[in-house]
Amino acid sequence: MLGELARKGVKDLLVVPISFVSDHIETLYEIDILYKDMATGLGINLKRTESLNTSPLLLRPLLNCSRGIILIMDVNL
Repeated sequence: MLGELARKGVKDLLVVPISFVSDHIETLYEIDILYKDMATGLGINLKRTESLNTSPLLLRPLLNCSRGIILIMDVNL
């Protein structure tokens, strides 16, 4: 796919790994190292968006969901 993008003249590519909300080996190694090296060799500047990791944007909704589940479980016990 990177080769096809290079043939089409793509020079900058932003990768958004939507399957991952935190850093994994796939993001840290495959995208940041393997694919970035491949892209560089094809003349493409590849960047990846930051993962949410411990961002409050991720953790607050998780906390709210957890609280709701705990309240429901407590009522049903």
